Amino acid sequence: MVDEREAPPGVRVHRRLAEEHVAQERGYGLPFAGLRRVAMARANPMATGGRDARTIVKEHPRDAAAIVILVAAALLVPFHLAPLAIFPVPVVVWALGAALVLFSESWNLRDRLLGTGAPMLGYSVGGVLVGGLRVGVEAGWQPFIEQFFDVSGTMFMIGTGLGVVWLSYRLLALEER
Repeated sequence: MVDEREAPPGVRVHRRLAEEHVAQERGYGLPFAGLRRVAMARANPMATGGRDARTIVKEHPRDAAAIVILVAAALLVPFHLAPLAIFPVPVVVWALGAALVLFSESWNLRDRLLGTGAPMLGYSVGGVLVGGLRVGVEAGWQPFIEQFFDVSGTMFMIGTGLGVVWLSYRLLALEER
C-alpha cells in the first residue's frame, strides 16, 4: 500500500470517496444496520464482518444460554405445570434466565432491564389492559380476575418474545458499540 501522504491529491480524494461509498454500502450509520448485515450474512459472509449465530454462541455462551432459558420460560406457559411452592414454573424459569441476563457483561443496563422486564410488563400491564377490555360490561372483580389470568400467560409470552428479540439484536450488534 502506498502511504497516504505519498499519493497524489487526486488519488487521495478518490480513495476517500471510495471508502465513504463502501461504508454506506455496509450500512454504517443507518438504524438497524446490524440487522441488515445479519440478514445478508448468507448472501455475503463479509456483510456481517465474519459474525453469525455460531460465532455469537461461541463468543457469548452464557448470554446465549440466558436467551434460550427465557424462550423456554415462555414455551412452558401453555403446559399449566404444577407450581413450585407458590411460584408458577414459567416464572421460576424466567427468574433463572433473568438472573443470567442481569449478571451478564455483554449488554448495558438499559438492554438488560428491557430484556428481562418485558415479560413481566407484558404479564401485568398486558393482562390488566386486555383482561379489562375482554370483561366488557360485566361488573365485579371475579370476571376481571378470570379474564386477567386467561390472557396474562399469552401476554407473558409476547413480552418474552419482544425481550428476547431485543437482547438478541443487541448481542448481534455488539461489534458496533
